[in-house]
Amino acid sequence: MRARTRNERPRRPAKPAPGTHPAPKPAAAPRARAEKPEVRIFVSYSHRDTEARRRLGIHLAPLERDNVRTWFDGDMDAGDKLDTGIARALHDAHVFVGLLSPDYLASNYCWKIEYRRAMNRRARGTMRVVAVVVRPCDWTSTPAAGFKLLPEDGRDVTRWRSADGAYLNVAQGIRRVVAAVRRDMAAAPVRPVWTKRAASKAKPDAPTKAASAVKTEAPRPVT
Repeated sequence: MRARTRNERPRRPAKPAPGTHPAPKPAAAPRARAEKPEVRIFVSYSHRDTEARRRLGIHLAPLERDNVRTWFDGDMDAGDKLDTGIARALHDAHVFVGLLSPDYLASNYCWKIEYRRAMNRRARGTMRVVAVVVRPCDWTSTPAAGFKLLPEDGRDVTRWRSADGAYLNVAQGIRRVVAAVRRDMAAAPVRPVWTKRAASKAKPDAPTKAASAVKTEAPRPVT
């Protein structure tokens, strides 16, 4: 290898030939997007409004692809106890959606059990309640009159020119509620996970038998 003289300038890197392009730099690997926390929705309805529940479920499909899970009693497995399965799902849900209709208000189970349990949880701040008016009913004389209802202004689905337009309005309202739930999740302090072993207080070490058996010998008098 020839040694470079003092006055010799370092050679510049050769330019690419005309018509050629330098090799592109490798693209940085895309960052993995953090998965959104799951939000569970409990749908309460009268079986006479099964078609309304089905139509709403279609409009909620985009939410389900956004890690939102909707539950209704049709999701129960064969052999499950009705009351136990419903109570468990209601306890685990973040959002309660009640489909109001004359049959819903007339149902003791829908109105007096499911809706009342949801309102109790709402009073404790552990659940958000959404009421959807799917058919004309006397909801103004119920406790639901004190809250915002869907579709917009509590106008029942049958009074909309397009049923899809009504359910779209409902789905958009529920999406806003889901966003609020996730904001609450993000703001909630993270509680430490306590195990039984970690929670138990450490006991002071007891003296060993060998240590307790050792006795100090009294010094002998000097003769």
